[in-house]
Amino acid sequence: MNEPDLSQLPYRRPPMTRGVDPQRMNWLWRLICELGAVDAPEVMEALHAAQVPVDLRRVKSWTVSDREASFFPITLAELERNLRSVLALRLAAREAQMQLQHASAEPAGEPQAELDAGAPHDGDGEGGVDPAQLEW
Repeated sequence: MNEPDLSQLPYRRPPMTRGVDPQRMNWLWRLICELGAVDAPEVMEALHAAQVPVDLRRVKSWTVSDREASFFPITLAELERNLRSVLALRLAAREAQMQLQHASAEPAGEPQAELDAGAPHDGDGEGGVDPAQLEW
């Protein structure tokens, strides 16, 4: 079969099939939650960690159909804040898990600081990535 090398063909944007209202981004939030396995309790925990007052009812209202009584529109700014908060929470959890693993594997009498003395680490997240500086 003679298939074209898709990496050599020019990129084409898909057509816009819907009007985009930055005040009503619930459809995009639902897709992100499905793809990233994000659930309402995790979003609420992440927002609370970011000092955002929100309840579970509001978080769930962002993922229901706009035909349901519990629907509440999510803005583009809220969507970005939620994504960054969930990312920061996941990075912090991963960092804590790594520290626990290092602490449990640490030999008696050798402090972790001595073991890590030669390793570059700036302490702001996995791989030195500060989630607040990530840009998409």
